[in-house]
Amino acid sequence: TASTIRKSISFFVLLLDFFYAIFLLMGYRLHVEFALSYDSVDGPVNYRDYKFLSIPMNFISGYFLLKEGITVLSLYLTSETLARRYCTSWGNILDVASAFMVLSFGGTLLYNAQLLENQGFVASITMMLLWLRIINQYKIMNSSFALFVYSVKEVIRKVKWFLLFLMLIVFMFSDAVRAVVAARGDCLKDSLIDDPYIQEFCSDGFVATTVRMYSVLVGDVSLEYFQSSGAMVTVFVFFSFFSIIILFNILIAIIINAYESTKERTREIFGRARVEYAAHLIARKQFMSPSETSDFHNDTFVPRSLRKCVRAAYFAISACALFAVEYGFAGAVYYLMLEQDKDMIRSLMIVYVSVGGVFNAYIISVAVTTLFFQCEQSNPSAGGKVVKRLMRGLEKAVTLFHQLLGFNEDMALDLSDDVDEVKCLGSE
Repeated sequence: TASTIRKSISFFVLLLDFFYAIFLLMGYRLHVEFALSYDSVDGPVNYRDYKFLSIPMNFISGYFLLKEGITVLSLYLTSETLARRYCTSWGNILDVASAFMVLSFGGTLLYNAQLLENQGFVASITMMLLWLRIINQYKIMNSSFALFVYSVKEVIRKVKWFLLFLMLIVFMFSDAVRAVVAARGDCLKDSLIDDPYIQEFCSDGFVATTVRMYSVLVGDVSLEYFQSSGAMVTVFVFFSFFSIIILFNILIAIIINAYESTKERTREIFGRARVEYAAHLIARKQFMSPSETSDFHNDTFVPRSLRKCVRAAYFAISACALFAVEYGFAGAVYYLMLEQDKDMIRSLMIVYVSVGGVFNAYIISVAVTTLFFQCEQSNPSAGGKVVKRLMRGLEKAVTLFHQLLGFNEDMALDLSDDVDEVKCLGSE
């Protein structure tokens, strides 16, 4: 069809990036288990010499960063509005951050023995960013899944002032509790012995009392902490009634309203996200085009020779990433053949190999069917009936896989004439 997002190559690129994001997450997750399960942060003995996980992670991260850089530059030469929108999108910022964090800290998780002590927060942030990358990429594939993602974004946008109000309420009652124990002398040594539960409110830190009140807010209602006096019971009753009954119902109303609003605009929002994805594909293609002219006149700003070099670098890193993934797949299979201990690592390796098997089957099926149908267009008599039936079967298998991921239910979106759509986006 005329729509870029509905062409097989667009599905292929979208799914390729999705698989790469999964391999990146699984590789980093296994690095975490290596650091936790072995006395040495180098991991198992048969892994130290081959690094079949860290090598794919580095190449995939490099591929993502190069792709993002080319996209930003090509969009800037196409339209400053598009480039600005792309750079300020939280989804794109998180994608770049995840790849950068893996390149910066993925290796240190394996090589630096002090990481878990000094940089555990960084490691946890990296893990969350990798999960968010998968969510961000899958929302372009399936409109039903995208509804939940956009709903969360809308809820966060609408609930920010409510959260500020809620935080002030928690601080207010925390100070009230602190005032009660101070006025009654409950923090004296003899009082602490009589009532050990009061120690948390007598803590010298600022956080302890606030966390205790917040725990009541989220359902950890331990009455023992609030029975030291009648004043404490009164504060507890007012706080629990006001926060749990009143404020939470207000929060539920805000969430329902935000969800309904997003649900009504899902098709519009999802369609726009698809058009923007198509714009990124077209902009990259035009920027790396070796021809003298392009639809967006990038040759006016970037010499043809430089664009050809960028194109060569992009395809080189793409090929290296693909080969690195295959190397990681083979290494994971080899690991399963040798290692029988460490159940968590073995389970994750099985998942890694399973995803790699699906990935290879998809790559081979798409490559074979694409080559066959191209040959069939030029020579309709090519191949016998058995071969044609086999190719039709592979094509149906690929289509079924797309349906399993929710692709086909979204193909009703009319995204024809992508170039015009991109120009319209740029002119806004």
